[in-house]
Amino acid sequence: MTHNRPPMIPAAAARALERTQTLIAQFGGRLAGSDACRSTAQSLRAAFETHCGRASLEAFTTHPSTFTQFYRIDTVLYLAGLALLFLRQPLLAGLLLFSMFAAASLQFGWYVELYDRFYPLATCHNLTAVLEPRGEPRQQLILSGHHDSANELRFLQHNQKLYGLKIVIPDFFRVLAMTFAWVWAGWRWVIGGDPAFTPWVLGLLVVGIYFVFTKFFLFEPWAVPGAGDNLIASSLLVELAGMLRDPQRPGGSLLEHTRLVFASFDAEEAGLRGSRAWVRAHRDELASLPAYALNIDSIYQVSEIQFLSSDLNSHIRLDAEMVKRCLAVAQGCGFPARTAVMRFAGGGTDAAELAKAGAHATTLIAMPSGVVRDGLVYHTMRDTVDAIEPAAVEACLAIALALAKEIDGEA
Repeated sequence: MTHNRPPMIPAAAARALERTQTLIAQFGGRLAGSDACRSTAQSLRAAFETHCGRASLEAFTTHPSTFTQFYRIDTVLYLAGLALLFLRQPLLAGLLLFSMFAAASLQFGWYVELYDRFYPLATCHNLTAVLEPRGEPRQQLILSGHHDSANELRFLQHNQKLYGLKIVIPDFFRVLAMTFAWVWAGWRWVIGGDPAFTPWVLGLLVVGIYFVFTKFFLFEPWAVPGAGDNLIASSLLVELAGMLRDPQRPGGSLLEHTRLVFASFDAEEAGLRGSRAWVRAHRDELASLPAYALNIDSIYQVSEIQFLSSDLNSHIRLDAEMVKRCLAVAQGCGFPARTAVMRFAGGGTDAAELAKAGAHATTLIAMPSGVVRDGLVYHTMRDTVDAIEPAAVEACLAIALALAKEIDGEA
């Protein structure tokens, strides 16, 4: 096994961590569309400009609070459906509760912008910088992260091992209410009366109000520091630009035929709205050359380096060959990497939007991905620089650097 780790890696990792710490100390948490998020993006742009000559902030509008608040609509619909059941209107309840279930499935399961129109519009900013190769560009490598941070997630504040149950139990009652409404309506149509077990199910659904309401208050109104998820990724991209730039050619890289695109997205925590807007804005450039994409997200522990083979609640399949290539590169650098899937209810990363646009994409993560986990800091106020292992940052730098050179060598 070849341990290819350039000697400048530890110093670059230290600078990335220091920049992350400085930006958090200066601006704090960074909800999408906030002044803090915009100021952070402006600071990152200035850092990229020192290596790339120029970098652009690209404004777009979206409804970032939708992602944290649409479950409140679900809660109200659950109560309305339960009221219709108590009024002995199971067909109307079934229609309403099915609409609740279908809309929530689309909004979270596939990140469809269904409820967005009901929430405030905000202006967010993606950041892009480019290094051109020495020769004719034959392909492009997108290295990406996101600079916004999440609202604190209440379910992760305490008893993290029960996180899965906290998510599933409210959904169980929502599905039970919908299913019972249709069973009751069908029972009336076929048999002509009401099921004998109706009072028992209604009583159970009343108990379910408590659990369903836990998702009404799923997110706190404040932003977490978001050091490992995911400001460190945007910060280490600056260091990658510095290591790959050609000091003799402003705006140029050391690569021969691979254009390097550095992208720091906004509104990732709002349902990948930033990368979706970036893909729309750069569709022509993406189509102009074969595109490879390494997205970096949630960097904490070097022992947990993984490459996602699926994304967006496992609905999106990421590029198998890109995952295989990244695994080989990581292992060649001496890191025990493995593959992981984005399980349903796990959400998504920006690689999903890049993959949907045709890029050979995957996401590098460095955190546990099992069903039962404990000691997590992401999406909590404990997500500070102290929670990031410097070795994990060094690994990301070494892997991305080696990947860029390998891909360019095949051009």
